Amino acid sequence: MTTIRTAVATAALLAALAACGTPVAGTPAAQPAPPPPPTTAPTTPPPDPAADREAIEAVFHDYYRALQAQDFPTACGYTAPETVSRLLADLHARGVEAATCEEGITAIYAIPENVRNVERTAQNAEIEEVEVNGDQATIRWTSRVEGETRPATTRLRRVDGEWKLSGTGT
Repeated sequence: MTTIRTAVATAALLAALAACGTPVAGTPAAQPAPPPPPTTAPTTPPPDPAADREAIEAVFHDYYRALQAQDFPTACGYTAPETVSRLLADLHARGVEAATCEEGITAIYAIPENVRNVERTAQNAEIEEVEVNGDQATIRWTSRVEGETRPATTRLRRVDGEWKLSGTGT
């Protein structure tokens, strides 16, 4: 990719070299190269808070729907790479060998209580607030589990233009 500075310097160099040469009889004099066309910096559309909020909420709910359906490849598609790395490292520390996100979630789902917790969370999750800061977002939400309303926080980040779950904390 040629920058304007490089193109102008090249054109100036060519013009200087042409001026130094001795013209041959019958040939037209060298003309300076035309100026390069103006380049425009790629523009990204300004963030649309309403669209971001809608996309973030959709990822959150779609992730839990995929877990409920035990569609682990789809659920894993909603997770950021660092989330998968943390999941696999945590499982490994507990003596569970899993090489992929799908294997990791399958191992988690081997424990019936985990399945019940996901079911309850998915059925009762209510998003209270979505905060977007550039390519980072935070969802504050609650879920009623075992008769108690529990607050939670989920972080997301934009990866290749799509919102991905990047962490959960309480």
